Amino acid sequence: MSSAEVNNLNRTVLITGATSGIGKEIAITFARESWNIICHYSCAEEKANKLKGMIKNYNVDYHDIKADFSSQDHIQDFVNKLKGFSIDTVVNNAGTYTVNKYFSELVIDEINKTLLVNVVAPMMITGKLFTGMKKRRFGRVVNISSIAAKYGGSGYSMHYGCSKRALEGMSKTLAKEGTKYNILVNTIRPGVIETDFHKKYPKDMKRRIGQIPLKKMGQPDDIAEIAYYLGSEKNSFITNEIITISGGE
Repeated sequence: MSSAEVNNLNRTVLITGATSGIGKEIAITFARESWNIICHYSCAEEKANKLKGMIKNYNVDYHDIKADFSSQDHIQDFVNKLKGFSIDTVVNNAGTYTVNKYFSELVIDEINKTLLVNVVAPMMITGKLFTGMKKRRFGRVVNISSIAAKYGGSGYSMHYGCSKRALEGMSKTLAKEGTKYNILVNTIRPGVIETDFHKKYPKDMKRRIGQIPLKKMGQPDDIAEIAYYLGSEKNSFITNEIITISGGE
């Protein structure tokens, strides 16, 4: 048995939005290091089943839970389902952009859905898991934000950028609360990462990539490797930090 397997014996990580490009890579990275995996997904049943097959190759325990975080009832039901698990690390990766609209055209329901997925769900989930982490004197929280929180995004993504800034605010509060219990809380701000997200909300990618000092998009494993480090026992001294992975932006 490797040292990684000894250290991480019976450790469990919850990854929300685990069927996406970044979430999927984070799940595989933790599984590769012998962590047991709980994956959340919203509606991508086929992708969830494919991920399950990939994770099982690493001979770790695997569970998936379906929930639509744009629904308050689904969030509460999801939180209730976590009662049966001992979760050491949570990676709050699930996020939504909902609509590509100029901010003055947004309606309340569209803003609410963005806030439910990007802020309320991680707040409720992490709040529930915090108690168990305190008792075990170990916990890691990794919140996946966005470079939109740094620059504010455009007039078409104001609701998204605001939600991610709220998530970063949550990180700071949790980090201060966690220091007494060996609970370390950090935020990752991805820049432009090569995922299906950009196919769903297309833009002039050639021009956008030209704005990146390294002149290229990042890859999901660029995020996953840092998420694993921050979310595992490898990290013993980093908390309350925002780490931007954006090619120099």
